[in-house]
Amino acid sequence: FLWAVLPVTFALLALAFTGVYAHQRAMRDFVAGRDLALARLTARILEDGLAHGTIAPDGSGLTAWLPSLLSPSLDPATLVVVGGEGEILFHPDRRRVGADFSDAPGVAEAKAGREGFILAEGEDGPLLVAFAPLRGADWAVLVEEPVEDLIGPILRLSGLAPAVAVAAGLISLLVLTFGWATIVRPLRSLAQAAGMVSWGDDSAIARPVGGVQEVQDLHRALAEMVERLRGYEAGIRDYLGAVSRGQEAERARLARELHDGPVQALIALGQQAEMAGRLLARGEVDRATALIESLRQQGKETVDELRRLISALRPPYLEDLGFFSALEALVRETAGRTDARVEFVQEGEVRRCDPEVELAAYRIAQEALTNALQYARAQRITVRIRCEEGGLFLAVEDDGIGFTLPPRPDSLTRQGRFGLVGMQERATRLGGQLTIETAPGRGTRIAVRLPTQPPAA
Repeated sequence: FLWAVLPVTFALLALAFTGVYAHQRAMRDFVAGRDLALARLTARILEDGLAHGTIAPDGSGLTAWLPSLLSPSLDPATLVVVGGEGEILFHPDRRRVGADFSDAPGVAEAKAGREGFILAEGEDGPLLVAFAPLRGADWAVLVEEPVEDLIGPILRLSGLAPAVAVAAGLISLLVLTFGWATIVRPLRSLAQAAGMVSWGDDSAIARPVGGVQEVQDLHRALAEMVERLRGYEAGIRDYLGAVSRGQEAERARLARELHDGPVQALIALGQQAEMAGRLLARGEVDRATALIESLRQQGKETVDELRRLISALRPPYLEDLGFFSALEALVRETAGRTDARVEFVQEGEVRRCDPEVELAAYRIAQEALTNALQYARAQRITVRIRCEEGGLFLAVEDDGIGFTLPPRPDSLTRQGRFGLVGMQERATRLGGQLTIETAPGRGTRIAVRLPTQPPAA
């Protein structure tokens, strides 16, 4: 695109100078017509003067009589009357009267009976000469005017057109070279580096590209963005690693609790059931009945233990009572574990969302409440929930000590703090947005907006 500037510059210059030349030609034609009209008029006046005897055939008295007919507006035009022998009969410069003028431009044409105008070279530069003959006399009337006086000072610079064109071309070439070296080439290098980053080569963005300050600012912004992406990816890797380790630890815990609890209880129930069968076979009905009653009680305890393990895996209130009731129950349970004032605020009409969305919102609220209890030292904690058009809004606010939010997620995950990263990941995975507002001494506000339905896979 930049290389189009050079031909466009020359085209504009050509257009401009074409207009200048056209204007010059129009001005020359206008002045030539005026001077020719003056020559004709003077010739007719002289013809009348000769016919009535006002002017002598040898032109005597012409020098004293003709200036009174000339208008001051004719300056710088020069009116010259040439006699039959080529001598000057009238000239504004009286010192030239009587001089030979037969070789002057236009004299021969006028004596041949023609009238018109020509461009000729004079002593002081190009001249525009209009000429007209006198009928009945071998005289000629000439009107001379310097060409330079026909056009304004600006239009006289048209002779510098080649030099101006060369200078404009050189300037355009310098501008193009500068633009290529400081804008186009650095931007191309930056685009190439961005493409390499998209294929995993993050080091490409660190290579200098040069260019003007704006390009360098863009390069620095892209490098900072890549650095933030690196931090986000590192944080997500740490979070996923922690999740994977947590899942394995949870599986191991469940295996131990199932093995040490319900499994052992079921084995004991099976053994006692066999014993009750043998007692019945021997006819000891009372002992068998007592043992069966004990089996019933142990079975109930085993069922309660299994329910406890299941409730630890998934909030039981979500399916039984619904999301809003489950969230309210979570807030009441949290309030029972702290001296702080914990409030639940439900704004507007409620409606159900996709189960996956409700579970994510519940887990985010659960994690935010846990963080508020463990770290915030808050006196008041508020959970706000409302349904919006196309989604769900949840906010957990506290008046605690707050904290400085690190610029990169991996700063938290390296410290083993995965709660905020986990909340962010839950919201992002469902197409939502989580915001964290906090500062030392100003409390913390964690807000999330989730769509009613998760995005299609």
